[in-house]
Amino acid sequence: MNAPIMTQAALEIWLTNLLPDHTVIAPQPQGQQIVFAPLAQVSDIAWDAGRTDLSAKEFFLPASEAIITLRPSTGGLQVETTHLTRPQVIFGGRPCDGHALEVLDRLFLDDPVDVYYAERRAMTTMVGLACSDGPWTGCFCTALGGGPSDRTHLDILLTACDGGFAVDVVTPKGRALLEAGAAVLASADVALPAPPVVTDLQVPVTAAWRAAFNAPYWAELAERCLGCRTCTYDCPVCYCFDVRDRVMGDGSIERLRCWDSCQGALCFAIAGGHNPRPTQAARQRQRYMHKFLYYPGREGAALCVGCGRCVEQCPVNIDIREVIGFVAANNRAAAAEVQS
Repeated sequence: MNAPIMTQAALEIWLTNLLPDHTVIAPQPQGQQIVFAPLAQVSDIAWDAGRTDLSAKEFFLPASEAIITLRPSTGGLQVETTHLTRPQVIFGGRPCDGHALEVLDRLFLDDPVDVYYAERRAMTTMVGLACSDGPWTGCFCTALGGGPSDRTHLDILLTACDGGFAVDVVTPKGRALLEAGAAVLASADVALPAPPVVTDLQVPVTAAWRAAFNAPYWAELAERCLGCRTCTYDCPVCYCFDVRDRVMGDGSIERLRCWDSCQGALCFAIAGGHNPRPTQAARQRQRYMHKFLYYPGREGAALCVGCGRCVEQCPVNIDIREVIGFVAANNRAAAAEVQS
């Protein structure tokens, strides 16, 4: 097929041209992991890293941020809020990372709009890489409506090919970014690699999850769980947060929004000391019911994009695909019992 392409050298020049006016966030090594981080120079990009260990969620919903600061002044309290100072580019995300943002948009951009998230979304351009070098441990994006070459939720999709990268400009925002960095494109006949086969996993319908609510399986699963919260912090769509106030040394007060996790023992504790989910079994069940029953019922999409990060990162090898398989099997068994 004939397509616009960008050579590796042209791509690096384009990204370099963006750096003075944009915060370019790309996969980079950090300790033993590959994570998204702001670029100082294009040579820092981990080009062959594959899927990052952590998602880009923190650049839209930071792990901890001061959403309001009350600062004493001679005229009373001065109110300060958090704002981005320049546009940002997420480079090197995968189609599932773009899909994750669409899933979060359903909540944070619905009325009432979360103004902090909305500002970051509006000021961000997503430049994704097709997963022709995948799949990776745990991937099951096709089961949630995504795919290794899914362009739907990106502004630009790059696909590695002979001679560089085929450039698929998806949105006007993507086109504007190419122009802003003076991208040099060529036109060539390229053979794009076939998308890798990811999985044939089928996610059960919401009724199947409801039917599995009281299954003993959740207690069995909880016997393995450490409650470490790794799965939720790695997840590109887990969004639970807590709001706390702290007094600073100068007398100002910061109102912080910080990530929380349904796997923490006190996540659901309320005033008076009552905890409606006091056991790890109840919290494990909550995690999966939220993803595949509650959120779809409220927002119209699963709270999961099949990126597989939780599968790879879990220290006790709890596999979300196994949980999906249990619910599917439980549903089949219940259907067979009714028919008999």
